[in-house]
Amino acid sequence: MDDRPVRLTDALAAEICRRIAEGNLLHEVCRARRMPLAGTVRQWLRENSAFRSRYALARATLADALAEDAIRVAREATPADATARRLYVDAIKWYVARIAPGKYGERPAPDATPRGTVGDAIEKGRERVKRLREV
Repeated sequence: MDDRPVRLTDALAAEICRRIAEGNLLHEVCRARRMPLAGTVRQWLRENSAFRSRYALARATLADALAEDAIRVAREATPADATARRLYVDAIKWYVARIAPGKYGERPAPDATPRGTVGDAIEKGRERVKRLREV
């Protein structure tokens, strides 16, 4: 008999979110005994806004912890293990940018496309001066 839950309770939501915040991936959480299938959790996330909010907070907590861990790993690098540590840090940066894009994602470069030419700007300035003189 399968003892996996199919109904979301507050206690189960808290346990799932605690494990996510501690660094477990969803499939790792769901592999544990008495935990729901990953598909069930994803369904709950789609259907339950309160759980979705708790889960988002857990992932944000995870992102902060992973970012701090990446800094620690980079600081402790030696010439002998720098390549492996860089791989770890790069993987963490990629993952954190996806689970917390607003905080850790790449920011797009500002749009530097000119809205007109310098001549257009000068002409607008002359027209403005002319209007001000007429007043």
